[in-house]
Parts: sequence; structure tokens; C-alpha cells
Amino acid sequence: MKKLFLTIAVLGALAFNSFAQDANRKAAGQQPELTIEQRAEKETTKATAALGLTEAQKVKFKQFTLDRFNTNQPLREKAKASSDKAQKQALHSQMKANTDKYFANVNGILTAEQQPKWADHKKKFDEKHKDQSNPQD
Repeated sequence: MKKLFLTIAVLGALAFNSFAQDANRKAAGQQPELTIEQRAEKETTKATAALGLTEAQKVKFKQFTLDRFNTNQPLREKAKASSDKAQKQALHSQMKANTDKYFANVNGILTAEQQPKWADHKKKFDEKHKDQSNPQD
């Protein structure tokens, strides 16, 4: 009987701890998922601060960003749902091609002073996302 009460107490404590951690994560400021438009606006704001974009550049940058997000989002969802390794690699290749096109388009609207900063950003982006181009599932 003692073992039964002890087991119930331990399981209760674990369950309570789990709920408490979920509440802490929510309270810690984990943000809800942003919409594509919100993500594009956020990225445009960061780029404006980092690169000093003009108003015309901001409009084009945001459009390029929206195009990339809208093109890659369905591919990303297909890749998550797929269990076929070859299909995942093909989808990741498509996403990489779309992203490379995005970086080239943005580079085309930048001035000579802004391009080195953008190249540095692309290098950091590639390093951060290099593992995603070769899924190991």
C-alpha cells in the first residue's frame, strides 16, 4: 500500500512539474507564430536598420521577402509531412534555390556600399541553415 501511494505521489509530482514548465515557457515570452506578412515586415525592419535601405528599397525588399516566404512555406510543410528522404532532399533543394534567387534579387537593388553588408548577412544565413539543406531523417 505504501508503494502504491508513493507511486501515485511521484506521478502526481511529475505531472504537476510538467504543467508548471509549460506555464513557465508561456510566461517566459515564447511568441506566437508570426504570419508571413509579419515575418516579412520584421525582416524588412532589420534589413533597413542594418543596411540603411531607402523607401524604394524597403518596398522591393519586402516584396522579395514575401515572395520567398510564400514560395517556401508550402515546400516546408510538404517536407515536414514527408517520410521519403529523396522527396525531402528535393524539396530542400527547391527551397535553397528560391532563397538563392531571393538573395540575388535583393543584391540587385542594393548600392555598392550596402552589398558587402548583405554578403556578410548571406554568409551568416548560409552557416545557420547549412544543416537544413541536407536532412538526415
